[in-house]
Amino acid sequence: MNAMQVKKEFNAPVEKVFELLSKHATYNVAFAPVQVVRVKDSADLQRPDGVGSVRRLGLGPVKPIQEEITVLVPNQRIEYKIIKNPLVKHHLGIIEFQPVDENKTLVTYTIEFQARAPFVSKLVLAQLKSAIKLGFSKLAKTV
Repeated sequence: MNAMQVKKEFNAPVEKVFELLSKHATYNVAFAPVQVVRVKDSADLQRPDGVGSVRRLGLGPVKPIQEEITVLVPNQRIEYKIIKNPLVKHHLGIIEFQPVDENKTLVTYTIEFQARAPFVSKLVLAQLKSAIKLGFSKLAKTV
């Protein structure tokens, strides 16, 4: 299985960083011009972007990627998977939150990825790693 990992320290308490990264709309800022739209709410009325929620990603009206939140442990972990994509065999995203101290949080973002086409996975993971590093740097300035 191919995988990549990005680690980033945020100068904010774990609760604040988790709240930021648990909202689908946050990724519009982090990964612009890619747009993220929630298309299905979680059953949890207090957290519509929680477990079972589905978001679509893309540009303009074309948003071919769908991700479903599968695990959400407040202030600790978020997991999601890509659904309904014939080009992707396996995609699992894991975002882990670890308090370094009361005003600093280490975020570890891991993606496992396997495309259906050979030799594509490493290229996709390299692009994702670059985008996540840039996106996290942008977000770290907002907290």
